[in-house]
Amino acid sequence: MEAITASIDYVRTQNGKLAAQTNVLLLRTNELKKLFPVQAKTVRDMGIKLNRATQLSTTVIETQKNIVTVLRDSIIRDTIHVKVFQYADKWYQIKGVNQGDSQSLQIQTTDTLTQVVFKGEREKPWLWIFSPRKLQQRVSVSNPNATIKYSSLIQIQKP
Repeated sequence: MEAITASIDYVRTQNGKLAAQTNVLLLRTNELKKLFPVQAKTVRDMGIKLNRATQLSTTVIETQKNIVTVLRDSIIRDTIHVKVFQYADKWYQIKGVNQGDSQSLQIQTTDTLTQVVFKGEREKPWLWIFSPRKLQQRVSVSNPNATIKYSSLIQIQKP
């Protein structure tokens, strides 16, 4: 239950970026059905029998970036005057056209999510080698404007 109520910890990786870290829940199939019915239904909807699943990971990423760019006059179809703008960097491609009282906007965003499940800290460090290590996950995104708002990983134990 500690892993359910725990919040995301942010750790700095070796390359200086932030990564989110959480503990891994260990649940049996019937516990998953009771505690996380929506996720259990999602697994079934994907055509996977719940008793065959080994891990379930859910990650939500929110991206926010304010962009200021220059409007410039342009002509389309040889006679129509419009204002256009274009912005591009490694993660965003934005194009816009302002024609009269309407605005057309095209946005494309690209991001890479990396998730690693690993054996982390010991459950009871004072017991040294007699205490097993907790399974933890670490999730990182490549876009510096993105923030991981929620991430959970459920490992399903066989009865």
